Amino acid sequence: MVAFAQIAAAVDLICLLLAGWLWLNAQRVETCFTPLEARLIASGLAGLGWLAMLRLAPTRLGRLLDMPWAVADALLVPLFVGGSVAVVALPLAGPPYASALLLWPMAAVTLLLPCRIFLSGMARRGVKSGWLRRRIAIVGATEMSSQLIDRLNGKQNPETPDIVGIFDDRDAARRPSALSDVPVLGDIAYLSNLASEERLDLIVIALPLNRAIDILRSVQQVQWLTAEVVVLLDGANQAPQGTSRSAIAGQPVLELVRQPMAPGAIVAKAVMDYVLASVALIIVSPLLLAAMIAIRLEGPGPVLFRQPRIGRNGKIFQILKLRTLRYDPTDLGTRGVLSRDDRITRVGRFLRPTCIDELPQLINVLKGDMSMVGPRPHVAHMLVAGAPIEEVAPGYGARHRTKPGITGWAQVNGLSGTMTDTAFAIEVTAHDLAYLSEWSIWLDLRILARTAVVSLFGRKAFEAQSYEWRGL
Repeated sequence: MVAFAQIAAAVDLICLLLAGWLWLNAQRVETCFTPLEARLIASGLAGLGWLAMLRLAPTRLGRLLDMPWAVADALLVPLFVGGSVAVVALPLAGPPYASALLLWPMAAVTLLLPCRIFLSGMARRGVKSGWLRRRIAIVGATEMSSQLIDRLNGKQNPETPDIVGIFDDRDAARRPSALSDVPVLGDIAYLSNLASEERLDLIVIALPLNRAIDILRSVQQVQWLTAEVVVLLDGANQAPQGTSRSAIAGQPVLELVRQPMAPGAIVAKAVMDYVLASVALIIVSPLLLAAMIAIRLEGPGPVLFRQPRIGRNGKIFQILKLRTLRYDPTDLGTRGVLSRDDRITRVGRFLRPTCIDELPQLINVLKGDMSMVGPRPHVAHMLVAGAPIEEVAPGYGARHRTKPGITGWAQVNGLSGTMTDTAFAIEVTAHDLAYLSEWSIWLDLRILARTAVVSLFGRKAFEAQSYEWRGL
């Protein structure tokens, strides 16, 4: 489902870029602007139009299922963007230039409308046939759950869902085996394990708000999933004003956990990742080759160090680094590395402070396991001061709602190194969660620029550092 929304967002961008190409070939444009000016304007209008669509009319399955909304978005947003630019240009450049600029929204609408109609039809067909249905899990074997299931399966609901099952933390003797023909599969821990193997799009907590402790406990157990989490509202459940609400099958819900990024933003971030990683890998390949030769000449053992790390949605992947420690097949990599660690090789003492050992992770980015920017990936069940980090740092699991990164907001604020104490782990987690809530392409670019500066002028790669909190 999310993949379809990402494709739709990519189609929007392609249409806006093609609209710019059509606009460039218009005779009125050629008479008003030089070729360079026209190309810059076309690129700027496409980028501005796409950002406006992401902000004003985000590409979601619900909007695509409602064809009038899908058509209205494709019609109004380009007209708003192009019309605004033309209005600004009118007093500055004159009527001929403003009228030339108005040709762009006309071209954009001409391309976007048929694509949106086609995508809306595909979305309806996909939901009806089953391949585009949202997979929904319900927490709480309650009367609220039964009513929600009836609404979801009712004829009035245009989006027939795929209800995975009901999950309840009560023991088997106290919970029913099924509600409205939907089985009660187990507790929330079972739901968490199931979600690591199967796709889940939405988790609905069907519990009264006066059971806030149970709701909070449920959210904490599933916060690392990329699924959205909502609380069902009814006559007795009324959310405070100012909270974020939406609806499922016509029934209001309180949004607790949203997707960290909209589909269009995911596309933009993925494009940036692949472009930057490809370019960077080409640039640093001579440096990587020299480092690999130095590692090989220094002693036995593999050149690359591979280790399982936790990725997006809690899935495990193999991270790649240049080996900087003496080869020991019994070393599982769970022990932190400090500045005077006798395991560090002579080559490693140069590679680690300069971050050259991290460069093979560009391959992880191209494989889709990592992003250029994001929370740093950790080993599973990492211990901090003898306790699991999930217990030490509140909200830690939410870091896994996005791809881990080569660099991140915590790292560029000096929070790098081995986590040896609770306070440091909490601060790193707080920075990572702040990044997720405030993410933007501009923030990623700032973090990358700052990482480059730190790499050029050096950093302490071994000991944990902690600087004052800096706003995003």
